Amino acid sequence: MKPLNKAGFTIIETMLFLGITGLLVMGILIGTGNSINIQRYRDSVVSLQSVLQQQYSEVANVTNDNLDNSTCGVLPRGQSDCVIMGQLITSSDGKSLLFRQIIGHIPTDQLETTDIKLINQYKIDVVPGSGISYGIDWGSTLAQQTSNANQSLKFSILVLRSPLSGVIRTFIDNSNSVAESDAVDTIKSEVQALVNLPLPSKVKMCVNSNGLFNGNRMAVLVTSNATSASGVETLGDASSEC
Repeated sequence: MKPLNKAGFTIIETMLFLGITGLLVMGILIGTGNSINIQRYRDSVVSLQSVLQQQYSEVANVTNDNLDNSTCGVLPRGQSDCVIMGQLITSSDGKSLLFRQIIGHIPTDQLETTDIKLINQYKIDVVPGSGISYGIDWGSTLAQQTSNANQSLKFSILVLRSPLSGVIRTFIDNSNSVAESDAVDTIKSEVQALVNLPLPSKVKMCVNSNGLFNGNRMAVLVTSNATSASGVETLGDASSEC
């Protein structure tokens, strides 16, 4: 009797099969990882836009419930010589934003009849202890729209609701930040200087992924003279010019 021939794979064929399978699995994992990183990056941009838009909503619907005598001076119960007027948004390191509440002291003399003049007359100030920090998601950072994509963006955005017309006004310094560590008088003067900046101005926040992926950068834009949450826009990688 002739011995039966047994079909099977040779060692070389087995090694080729395992090698090709490994490459396919690696390609799937790399592709999946890239997709996840891209989605994380886009989520960080959308979240940044959302938290900035929220500040406009809070300014538009502001209440004075948390003002006390330590902020506004000693007055009879139920009375106050100041009013919450808006928010100060700053970034000094490109990694996080700081939100601080702004108050205005109600003037006792003749009120001005234009928004800017009246805002100045209210002697705006920062509420002590009102700072809330927001860290950019997934390790993304904010950078300037320059050839040096790693240069951190510093800016100050003052969002105020006019006590005269109720219209929201936005004042932007797209190159400097009102520092948290500054003395109170320094912060007050810097905030007042924001109101007197020439209008209009805007700030474009180019968002760095910091290694999540190597594609073009997206950006969040706060438009000049923004009067509502619609003034905060997301720019895609094709239109951001970042």
